[in-house]
Parts: sequence; C-alpha cells; structure tokens
Amino acid sequence: MRIVVVGDLHAQEDKFWRMIAEAGLGDAGEGPSETLREGRTVLILLGDLGHAKSRDRYVQLAGVEAYDEFDPSHLHRAERAQEAFLRRVRDFLAPVPDEAATILLGNHDHNAVETTQGPLRSDDLSHLEWKPGYGRTLPEDLATWIRSWPRERVVDGVHFAHVGPRPEHNVFDTDFYLENRRRWIYEDADYLEETQYRLGVYGHTPVRGGLNLASQGRALLLDGNGHADEYVWCELDAFEDEIRVRLRGLVFDETLSF
Repeated sequence: MRIVVVGDLHAQEDKFWRMIAEAGLGDAGEGPSETLREGRTVLILLGDLGHAKSRDRYVQLAGVEAYDEFDPSHLHRAERAQEAFLRRVRDFLAPVPDEAATILLGNHDHNAVETTQGPLRSDDLSHLEWKPGYGRTLPEDLATWIRSWPRERVVDGVHFAHVGPRPEHNVFDTDFYLENRRRWIYEDADYLEETQYRLGVYGHTPVRGGLNLASQGRALLLDGNGHADEYVWCELDAFEDEIRVRLRGLVFDETLSF
C-alpha cells in the first residue's frame, strides 16, 4: 500500500495542488487520478486546512494591500476565499472511496466549526474567521463536512494524527492550549512504545529544513508547508519488516527506512 501524506496547508491552495500533482494523484482541473479513485494509493491530509499563518498570505486571500482582520470587508473576503478552497478540495475527493482519502481534524479546523471557542492567534494575527461578532457563519455544508473528519487513522501499523499519538493530543479543548500538548515532541521518551503503532506521522508543530523526528525516532513531524514557498510531503510503503519513507518537496528528496 502506497500512502501519500500532506501536512498542514493553512489555506495554501497552490501548494496543495502542486503536491497532489507531484504525487501523481491528479490536479485541480482533471480530478483525482485512477490510482487514487481505485484505492491503490491512500491520501492522508494531516489537518489545519484553514487559517492562513501569515499576514502576507491573508493579503493574497483577501486581495488587499494590507490585511486587517478587524476590517469586516477584509475578513469576509478571506472567509470566502477559504470556503472556496475547502469546496474545491471536497469536490476533488468526492469520487475517491472513503478508505482511500482521509482528512484529519486539526485544531484550526476544530476552531472554525466550534463557535463557543475564542479566536486562535498566529504571531501577530487573530484568526477571526467565522467567529460570532466578527465573521460570517461558516456555511452548514462545510461545517458538517469538517465535523465528520476523524482525529486519527492507522494504516499498515502507521499512526496518523494532527498532533500526536495519544488521544488527548488530538482533543482541542481549552486544556489543549493551557497544557501545551505539543510538548511531547521535546521529551526524551518513546510515546509509541506501549502502542501497536510501528511509526507515527504528525503535523501541527511547524518545522523548517532538516529531518524532524520525535518519540526517540519513531515519529515523523510533517508540518513543513508554512514558510514562503517551502513545502514538503511524503510517501510511505509499509512492508512486513520495514517502513520506507520518501520525503519530497522544495527542501527534501530522500528515502528513509524505519
């Protein structure tokens, strides 16, 4: 089974289609490839499709010279652009069997549909999209779709989730932020030791350059799409005694074995 994994996108549609094309899974104009439609390849998106992570990206989304999230016209333009992106992803995946494509729920996705949760921040940005008192209401068709995204998936013994291997890592309540549940990646411990997982692949924690591993080398961190034109995706082949991972993108093109 070939598995293609894409990390956090944060409203970067151009990078999404580039990675899909590089992986041979189709394109925006022609839809999914035969290998994806027939389930010969599994596509996994690690979550956080919405909420751009830089003010420059919001400038592009809103089509303004200087983005101000507290300006209702700027905010509504950014919302509409992200809604259009989400619908294009949904339509692209519509012909693909459920078992061949999974979008995992990220904390930004959860925040977009959880109206009682306050806005998230990224550096000097407040993500006010779809928040009462600031933005529009997220269209119900998109909200229902996002709520259907699972928090984890296991394929051939490889665990995929947005943040980490434990259930509490992927519950995005108030304590998630107070406890800073990404801290597990900095600890000298094997968080997969008492699980059935052979390897874990996670997003959420931005990384740049180099190979980023956690859990004593048993977890791969793949949130590498956030800076300028950098992007990274990976493909996995799981064999009985080996997992072969090829990292691809602007920074990577190398094969690893676990």
